[in-house]
Amino acid sequence: MTLVAGVLATAITRPAHADWDFQLGASMAGGWLRETPDFTTEKMSTTARDISEGTVRSRGGLAMMGLGFDTDLIIDDRWKVPTLGGNAFWAIGSYSSLITSRDGSVVRLRPWTTWRGDILLPGIGRRWKHRRYMVEAALRTGVSWMQVAGSVAAGGDRVELTNTQAITFLLQAEIEGCRRLDPTTRVCLQIVPRLYEHGWLNGGTVGIRMEWGR
Repeated sequence: MTLVAGVLATAITRPAHADWDFQLGASMAGGWLRETPDFTTEKMSTTARDISEGTVRSRGGLAMMGLGFDTDLIIDDRWKVPTLGGNAFWAIGSYSSLITSRDGSVVRLRPWTTWRGDILLPGIGRRWKHRRYMVEAALRTGVSWMQVAGSVAAGGDRVELTNTQAITFLLQAEIEGCRRLDPTTRVCLQIVPRLYEHGWLNGGTVGIRMEWGR
């Protein structure tokens, strides 16, 4: 009876441990795209002729900088389920105009105007803790959208392209090494290989991430 009473007393006085919790994250990162995708354009009219909607071919890599925000569901302090999030990246560095064509007309793309938006969708991951330190690894899905400015030659004039964009399915790995600053705040080094983005192994990001949660 004494043993049972002791166990019951311990169970009553022990604080309840949540089996799940939410975590918020914000990041700033540099990125690299190994090969820019082909872009689709809308139908347009110039002084010389009408140009039908279609694809503008692109090439070459691109350096980018961006900001991100996302939420995670943490289960049993071990399993990590990335839920929803988003990124916004813009091109950095110096680039020459890219000369290409569309429907027989000369097109000039301006790579330095490129920007990319990501909608991050659910995934699955795991994390390991040791005192103030933690390692996390996850796979997650998403949708990535890019847009670039450019113009098409129309006789002696140039007409700006409209809605020159590319959309793709996104699959990425997220690897983090973190140090806890206080009971609910961590700072992390995050490496994100983009396993699929307009093609396999087509780039990635490296940056600093802040996390708020247990």
